Amino acid sequence: MLKGQIISNISNLYQVNIENEIVECTPRGKIKQEELSPVVGDYVEIEKLEKETKKGIISKVLPRSMYSKRPKLANLTQIIFVISLHSPKPDFLLLDKQLAYSEYLNIKPIICINKIDLGKQEQIQKIHKLYEEIGYTVVDTNAKEKVGIEHLRQLLKNEITAFSGNSGVRKVNVN
Repeated sequence: MLKGQIISNISNLYQVNIENEIVECTPRGKIKQEELSPVVGDYVEIEKLEKETKKGIISKVLPRSMYSKRPKLANLTQIIFVISLHSPKPDFLLLDKQLAYSEYLNIKPIICINKIDLGKQEQIQKIHKLYEEIGYTVVDTNAKEKVGIEHLRQLLKNEITAFSGNSGVRKVNVN
């Protein structure tokens, strides 16, 4: 039995990372009938792995350290909330709700201010002051120009991370 972690799910086809190799898997029928359907972040057992096609069958979902119903995710250790300074404007009420929810789930939250080139330095400093004073990590990026990406990469090491943000904030690509 091989073990891996689900990193993507599109139309009931799961991408599973098994020892740094991505395998496309489908869940065994009995898993889908049980209430424990596989979600991104789950650790799973794989059977009937076809090496030449890199396809397999998920036979078991292993116990979760955490689970979120919306969005459906499991075993996260941190979440990065991306806001932009312009297009769209930051929604601080939404951010505060997301921060509270991550605290409830016991997931370490990080705030990423993207599109820093479109804002004023005073605005950036105000956000830092507000959120850092209450214990949050705040990172500045400009994803288009790759500014701040290396710092973000360091924060991702040895963590299971999800990114979240409004449409248009340009979730950061750290590859």
